[in-house]
Amino acid sequence: MFNGNTSMVCCYNMTMKCIFLILLVLLIASSASAQSKLEIPSNKFDLGLIPDQSTVKHSFWFKSVGTDTVRIKEIKVTCQCMAVSLTQDWLAPGDSMPVSVFWNLGRRIGNAGQYPQVFIEGDEKPHDMSLIGQVVRALDEGRPVSVKPFKGEFAKTSVKSIDSIGIILTNHSKEDLEVMVVSCPVDECLMSFPEHIPAGAQASGYVKLKAESSDSEFMSSITLEFEGRKKSRLTIPLRRKIY
Repeated sequence: MFNGNTSMVCCYNMTMKCIFLILLVLLIASSASAQSKLEIPSNKFDLGLIPDQSTVKHSFWFKSVGTDTVRIKEIKVTCQCMAVSLTQDWLAPGDSMPVSVFWNLGRRIGNAGQYPQVFIEGDEKPHDMSLIGQVVRALDEGRPVSVKPFKGEFAKTSVKSIDSIGIILTNHSKEDLEVMVVSCPVDECLMSFPEHIPAGAQASGYVKLKAESSDSEFMSSITLEFEGRKKSRLTIPLRRKIY
């Protein structure tokens, strides 16, 4: 004899099974589509002129643009002259962070470059970075712009502390030049630079140590760009040393 209740129960069970299967398929599809993806928007940087026997610093921005967390396995550098500073080795989707690269130039002179590679979980292909520059003896001989001093030393001894450095920029060209700070990974300092330098003239700026950084040692640098008919750059190394 046909039982209506039994039929309804069977239909209900089949409906629930279908819903369960649909949810399971959606869950598997969602899991399969979840993917970590890293972007380094400005992965190439030119430091311009750099004085030899100095350490410079530049920060690259890492951004997670996928649907899953980016997990950094390794950042390979090409020589012991480089070091990388990571605040953490993972990035949630949509998050970003600066990753600082320190480069000790040593005594080399001429064109130089370093090319770190970033490896993340789930992606065998490395993400490339590039840091290049032209190493010279002193930036006070730089053209079209020279700078004095060409290295910033915030020294501290038991009797004296240098907490502020005046920077003089000389424009040796026959055109006015705009001045822009294009790399400034210096959390320990305040600074001010002119917006332009008239042709054949000088302009001054300064870098000042923050009070909360007076008892800490650090190495960093500032990269300036000068724009006229052509663009040029130079990088001023900074160091805080306690003796």
